[in-house]
Amino acid sequence: MLYLAVIVSTCGLACLLWYWLSVRYNRAKAVRVLRWIQAALAGQGHVVGIRWLAPSQFRVSLRLASTVFQRAWILVELAPRHKPLAWFHRRRQPETLIFQADLDLPPAFSLDVHRFRWFARNGRKLPLDEVRWNFAKTVPCIITTRKDWQKEIAGAMTSLSGGNSYGDYLDISFQRKSPHFSVTLPLEAISPASPTRHYMLETMRELAANSSASLS
Repeated sequence: MLYLAVIVSTCGLACLLWYWLSVRYNRAKAVRVLRWIQAALAGQGHVVGIRWLAPSQFRVSLRLASTVFQRAWILVELAPRHKPLAWFHRRRQPETLIFQADLDLPPAFSLDVHRFRWFARNGRKLPLDEVRWNFAKTVPCIITTRKDWQKEIAGAMTSLSGGNSYGDYLDISFQRKSPHFSVTLPLEAISPASPTRHYMLETMRELAANSSASLS
């Protein structure tokens, strides 16, 4: 019985230590992410507050100079390191940020766009170095559940399919109700290593403006 109690106590202490280290790591990373967000705003706004919603999730309130976005914020989803099993199963999934805001002119439609990509190699003997690969550029393929598109939807889809600046976007949502506009990106899209991070807000502003261009 004493041996079993020692094992249980050791496991409990190990779990507590893991939880404490995980929370501490995510808090430290949150500080870095706040710096990334501030740099990505590129002088067009600034961070005004942070609110933790869970050990791996926090919300950043923004104040933007753009008149297109109202009541803007960013929801950051870090890896759930405090939950070892969940973290193990999701360790290959990217950490994400979700930009959400209301628009000065709410969209006249509701639209959810999910971006999927497939990559494949046709042989095991092909080199792993992508510099030696041959790439073929294909046109975008759109799968939709709607039979008829409103003029505003057509404009938004044309912008998405024709612009390379939206390549990092994982999900895009337009809604009639608040929040009117939402974009999901991998967290690395605003890291110092990302060449497009300073254009993040500008590209989102252009995309959001297209949804209400016919109403202005």
